[in-house]
Amino acid sequence: MSRKSLWIGMIIGMCVCSTASLVFASIGGDQSTKPAGIEVTVQAGDTLWKIAKRYNEQAHMSTQELMYYIQQENQLSSAIIHPGDVLIVPLES
Repeated sequence: MSRKSLWIGMIIGMCVCSTASLVFASIGGDQSTKPAGIEVTVQAGDTLWKIAKRYNEQAHMSTQELMYYIQQENQLSSAIIHPGDVLIVPLES
């Protein structure tokens, strides 16, 4: 293999790596597209349903949809919450 072929191969390899880096960076997505959230401290008598119902119009979602998003955003394994818990309620801007 000649020196010229080696240089051309290296240049092509760097172009491929650069393109792959750009593609993988764009796959990660833009984190700023996530809905904005507010922090809500759970009060005595609150349920996930009540909190979702309180904010569903601001979030432009049904109560059930917002319950799902609250659970996902806060990584809750169930709908059980306790007074003093601080939840992120995702709201659309």
